[in-house]
Amino acid sequence: MLAALAAARDGNSVPAAPDRPELEYLKAVNRAGPHQDPELLFLLMGQYLNANRPGEGAEFVSALLKQFEPQLSDRDQSLYLAAIGLLRAGHAAEVPLLKRIGWVNDTIDTLERAKRLSAGNVFPVRWISGVVYAQLPGLFRKREAAQADLRWCIDHAAQAPHAGWLREVYYQLAELA
Repeated sequence: MLAALAAARDGNSVPAAPDRPELEYLKAVNRAGPHQDPELLFLLMGQYLNANRPGEGAEFVSALLKQFEPQLSDRDQSLYLAAIGLLRAGHAAEVPLLKRIGWVNDTIDTLERAKRLSAGNVFPVRWISGVVYAQLPGLFRKREAAQADLRWCIDHAAQAPHAGWLREVYYQLAELA
């Protein structure tokens, strides 16, 4: 704050304050390097979604994955890919209609790659896949995959980062029924 006041007094321009300090903070934390706690990645993902900037979030997380990929295990790569998939899914409505089917198919490919890298055994990856697939139109034929992923989450509830994650699982299964 003092630096900003000094800059203004000296006639220098003052950099604009970020409109979402939590998002800026999480971007900085995630840029620092791959971490042991994937919760930081999912908090970042949540901030992008809350800011209604999922497209920007998908690009940012994709850049992180590209930067850190040589240092990441398959499991960790799957978490980045799952986050990218969810952010891409959140951005699909903003993609021009003529490109949207390709966008969704690329998002599905991203989520399938995440599941392969996780060997199908990482709760957040299966949760994201199930939730995204449950909301896709029938054209994409992912209803059964959504149900399988969501049921897997119920069967492996002890692996959930928090019990609250199951609320969405039950909701999406009810919507599919």
